[in-house]
Amino acid sequence: MFLFLCFCLQCTNGHIACSECRTNAEYSCSLCAEPANTRCDIMERVLGGMTAPCSFREFGCSATIPFTKKLTHEESCLHAPCHCPIPYCRLYANRGQCLREHIETKHCLVPYGDATFGSLSPVRVCDSEPARLVFLDARAVFLLVVERSGPSGRAVSVVQLVSEPVKEEEEEKDFKYKIQVHTRAGVLSLSGETQSVGRLMRPYQAAASLFVSDFVWSPQDSPVYLEFK
Repeated sequence: MFLFLCFCLQCTNGHIACSECRTNAEYSCSLCAEPANTRCDIMERVLGGMTAPCSFREFGCSATIPFTKKLTHEESCLHAPCHCPIPYCRLYANRGQCLREHIETKHCLVPYGDATFGSLSPVRVCDSEPARLVFLDARAVFLLVVERSGPSGRAVSVVQLVSEPVKEEEEEKDFKYKIQVHTRAGVLSLSGETQSVGRLMRPYQAAASLFVSDFVWSPQDSPVYLEFK
C-alpha cells in the first residue's frame, strides 16, 4: 500500500493530472475541459514504484527516496540548506548546524556588543556592518540585523539565537525587546517580543523591523540602543 503526497486524476478522455492541479471539487481537464474526478490507480502505482534523489544532494544528502515520499523526506532532511540573515551569505549547508553555530564559525569577524537586562544599552553599528551579535549578560545571545531597505534607508531588527533542539533553559526565557535610534528627526523606536531562531529553513523575514532613513540617521555610525526584558 502506497502513501501518496498527491493522487492522480483522470478525465473521461483519459487525460491525467495530479491532485495539485485540481483547484475545486468539480475539476475540469485542462486539455479538453471534460470532468476529471476519477482516481487513476495504475498511474499511482507507477509513481509509487519510482524513486528520486533528494533535492539536497549537492549539500551532502545521498538518499534515494520513493517518489511518493520525496517531499516528506525533504521537509526533515538534515542536509536541507539553511538561510542566514547576513546579506552576503544567505544559504549554508545544514549538517545539523544551528544559525548561532554557523555565525560563530563562518562569520567570526561579525562584531559583538553587550547589553544589560532591563536597561537601554548602546550597540554601535558602523555603516558597512550588516549585523552584530549582542550578548545579554549570561542569559541569551541575539543577532541585530541591519539590512538595506531600498536605496534610502535601513531596516533594523533583532532575533534571539537559540540551540536546536532548544535547550530547556532557553525554553523558559521569553524576551521582549526595544530598539531605539536617535536621529535628526528625533527618537525612533520599536518594541515587541523577540523571535527565537534555531535554523532558518526559509529566507529571513523579520517579524517587525524599524526603518531608519539615511537622511535622518546621522552620524551613520551612531549607536542603536537595545533593551531586553
